[in-house]
Order: sequence, then structure tokens, then C-alpha cells
Amino acid sequence: MPENELPQEPAARAVRERILDWAGPGFPLEVRDSAARVYNDFIRERAGEEVDAFVHELRFGTGGLRGVIGFGPGRMNLWTVGRTTQGLCNYLKKKFKRPTIVIAHDSRRMSPEFAATAAGIAAGMGLKAHLFSGVAPTPVLSYAIRKLRASGGIVITASHNPPEYNGYKVYMDDGSQLVGDAQIQVEAEIEKVREWWSIPFVDEKSETYRKNVKRIGSDLKTSYYGEFKDTPFVSPARKQKKDLKIVYSPLHGTGGPWLPGLLRKYGFQVDVVSEQEQPDGEFPTVKFPNPEEREALKLAEERARSTDADLFLATDPDADRLGGGFKTGPGQYELLNGNQIGSIMCAYLVEKIAAGSQKGGTRWHVFKTIVTTDLQREIAHKNGIAIHEVLTGFKYIAEQMRLLEQGDRSAGFQKGKDRYLFGGEESYGYLPVDFVRDKDSLASALLLCEIVAEVGDIVAYLNQIYLKYGLFLEDLKSVTLKGSQGQARMQEILNRLREENLVGWSLGSRRVSGVLDFQAQTRDGQRSPAHFRGLPESNVLQLLLEPEGKLTIRPSGTEPKVKLYASLRHPVQPTSLEELTQARSELENELASVSGHFIARTGLAG
Repeated sequence: MPENELPQEPAARAVRERILDWAGPGFPLEVRDSAARVYNDFIRERAGEEVDAFVHELRFGTGGLRGVIGFGPGRMNLWTVGRTTQGLCNYLKKKFKRPTIVIAHDSRRMSPEFAATAAGIAAGMGLKAHLFSGVAPTPVLSYAIRKLRASGGIVITASHNPPEYNGYKVYMDDGSQLVGDAQIQVEAEIEKVREWWSIPFVDEKSETYRKNVKRIGSDLKTSYYGEFKDTPFVSPARKQKKDLKIVYSPLHGTGGPWLPGLLRKYGFQVDVVSEQEQPDGEFPTVKFPNPEEREALKLAEERARSTDADLFLATDPDADRLGGGFKTGPGQYELLNGNQIGSIMCAYLVEKIAAGSQKGGTRWHVFKTIVTTDLQREIAHKNGIAIHEVLTGFKYIAEQMRLLEQGDRSAGFQKGKDRYLFGGEESYGYLPVDFVRDKDSLASALLLCEIVAEVGDIVAYLNQIYLKYGLFLEDLKSVTLKGSQGQARMQEILNRLREENLVGWSLGSRRVSGVLDFQAQTRDGQRSPAHFRGLPESNVLQLLLEPEGKLTIRPSGTEPKVKLYASLRHPVQPTSLEELTQARSELENELASVSGHFIARTGLAG
């Protein structure tokens, strides 16, 4: 049901009961007064944001909870957090004899309160809870679960959403996000919790809380930093590292207390953007605290120019994504996107580390999502390294890491022989280590700085990668179908595309040569189990283009929005920088043409 539209009977009866629940004695007076006002508006058929907070419940989805902070079952608050935690703990108690849980939070509004609430509920239900004392990056939460051998974990974060949002992500005992049957079972346990007044809140001052909640932080930082001593890409603290000028901004997030110390420990000097150094959930200096946005990098770029830095880096609020710019000349910096940064890391690791050790019997593996550049596929193939594609979302890379670690033969892995090397996705998320199970901007920043210290001009290094493996460029467009019928219309268009024979379509100068339907698990309308082996069903269409390229259509599950990921390889392999410059210009024009023709032909824009 679209937001701001009131439901009809009998659904309206259920909403009225839901509102009255929150007006009952189990809630503080402030909440009850708010619910009473909402009830009056609702019965008078007045729509609005406050009413919407009760009409639409906040559901536990593929990434947990995420929503605007406020009162009501459709908002992030102590009760929606409490209900989710109660359901999660019930699941953990059924699965583990003596369950333990690790809880972290970012710098957002209410994050410390939500984390403390979750810890108290876990403690009251008999679990041992490890609670980070201050802000902690999401990848460190993943690491801590593994290090402490916990049964699961929670991180309170809404990533790079605006300040009014917060969220709740759940992790499994191997440090990876929920996926598959575990997610279904956790969701079922949460749904069983229906009485808001029965949520077992525990006060921080109580004996139960003091007994079962342990504060952690500095010990995990020391342990996490120490893991990199055995990481093959970390080099000695030579002069090139000390001379490298690095500017860094945590964008008011969790990276500030964590990333500079890691870089300094391994020989780098870091200049932190002071205006954005301290954790602050209001994000006062940026419109969107997202390193994918050039506007968010403005202060870091200005600082880099004023200090003649070699590069500037920025991480998002929960420090799992990394973006940045690299010096190309006096006062000039080029921003690289997630596909480019990931490909630089992939090429470096494959060529410097993995390729030479294949002869010793070790089989290294690279993982990428279906919308991440195929340049990484070429890099792996030409060096004899195995590469695997997974659905969009880093949790699917983490799932494969679990199977690899277990030596799951049905997935093609052998324990003791197969090793993880690198995983990445186009949305600025990378993981170059195997002791974390989520994208990690801290580890990625350390690797990137090591690469710059060795190769110098990283943009020139990227050009050499293109000259060696092929020129691939990508483009992402989001199309929003506004209005109450947007979601339905988007699905109608996708259904029509599934029924139509798209092979032979022309999109600019490219021709559709094949169609992959990840929901029906078909290629050109025919079942293809081998092609989709290990991939769950997903509402995604991928058009294969000639010459080499693809266009992936992936709708949002929560908004009337569809994302178009175009990826093209230049048909002629450039052999010089002059040819590369010309080929890049041609490919950039083609990218715009492919997406534009698809939007026009399908009616997505209308």
C-alpha cells in the first residue's frame, strides 16, 4: 500500500487496534499521547507521516530493520528494536546451548540507546552480551563475532542514510549477515512477538545487566590491528610509506577512532579532516554522508589540495564503504568509482600474491556480484585464479566465504587447499582479508595505501590494467516511477519484458544476444540450472550485449525504483595511452546510449 494512503476495512480495523495498543499503559505518557493524536487523525481519515508510522509496520527484511526514528510500529524506536532483539534471542537460544552476542553501534541519533536496549534484552533472556563502549565500524563487529566465538551479532546503523534514519543489522556466528534458512527462522521468531508490553526490557543499572553485559572496545581494536601483521599485502614501514601524504575523512562516522590508528601502525602518516573527524549523527558538514557522492568528499579534496596530498579517502558512517581521489598533477585529483578501486585491488592481489603461489597447490578465489565490472573476471582468468559471481549484496560473498572455509565440496571447495583472496561490489565495498565477513573500508584503505606507496601514480596504474586486460566501463542509473501506482507499474514492465523476446533488440550500437532471468532461472526462456548454480531466485533481468557487455535491471523491493547497471567492454583492445583515451571517450558515449535507449523503449521514463 502506498504511503500516506489510509487503508480500507477490514485492514483499517487492524490499524486502529495497533494504534490503541500504543496508547495503552505499557508505554510512557509521551508515546501514549502521540498514539492518541494519531488515532484521532486516523478515524477522521487524515493521512500524514505520523499516521503512516502506524499504518505501515517496519518489517525485518533482507538487511534487518531500517527506517525513520519515531513512535509507532513503522518507525525505529526502543520497542521495534526490542521486539526484533527478543525474536533474535529466541532463535539463538534454540540454536545454541549457551548463546552469546556481540553488539555495536554507529554515531547516529539513538544508536547508543538502541544498542544498550538490545544488550539489556539479551541479558534478561540469559545471553551473554559483548557491547562496544563507543562507536565501532560494521566490519569490526563482524570480526569481533569471530574473535569472541559468539553466536551472533547486532550492529545499529543506517549506513549513509540521512540523519533521521537508523537501522538494525543481524549477523550469524561466522560474522556474516543473515541469509537463507537462518534469515527465515529469525523472521519467524520476530513475528511471534506480538504484545509490545511483553518485551523484556532490562535497565542498565540492574544486577542482570551488570552480570551479563560486558563492555568491549580497546581490546578488540588491538586484536583487529594485529591481524594485519600476517596479511601478505602489508609491507615494511619503508620510506615510501612515510613520505606518502594521505588525507582522510570519516564523514562524522565510526571510522575516525579506528582507521587513522590502523594506517599509522603500519607506517603511514594520516591527516584527518578535523571538521568531520568526530562522530556526529547529525552529519553537519554533508548533505549525504556517502563516499560515492562527490559533494561528501569536498572538504577532504580541499584539504588534499592545500597540503599537496597524494590521495584523499573517505568512509561512510559505519565504515564499510570506501571512496576517494588520487593526485594526477599539481592541485588535480581524479575520483575513482567502486568498480575502478575494486579492480585496482583485485589486480594487485592477483598479480602480486596469488598468481605466484598457485604452483604450491593453493587455489585462490575472487568473488564479485553480478553487477560488478567484468574487468575483475578478466584479471582473474588471465592469471589462472578462480572467480565466482553472486547476487547483489555483500552477504552473498560472505556466504561463499563460509562454504570455502568449511571446504564444502558441493560448492566446489576443498578444505586446506582453497583460499579466499578478494571480494568486491560496485557500490564501493571491498574485502581483501579473510578474517572479516563483510565489506571492510579499514582493511581496504590499508591495502589501497600500500598500493599507492608501491606504484606511485594509481591512475596510471589503472590505465595499465586497462591496457593489459581490456577497457571496461560501467554506468548506474536509477529510475523512480512516482505516484501511488509506481511499484505496480514497475513490476508490470518487468513482467512484460519477461514475456517478450528481447534477443535481437538494439540498444544504441549494441545488440541483445541473450537474456538471463534470475527469478525464473532461465536463459533465453529456457531453464538453465548450470548457469544459476548456487544462486537463489531474485527479481533481476540481465541482458547480454554484443559486442561484449551487459545491462542488468534490478528493481527495489521497497521503493517504486528500478536500477539499471550498464557495463561495456570496448570492442578494440587499446595498445597505447592515446588509444585508451580515445576508446574511453567512445565507451562513455555508448554507456549513456545503452541505458537511454532501454528506458525509452520500455517506457520506464514515462
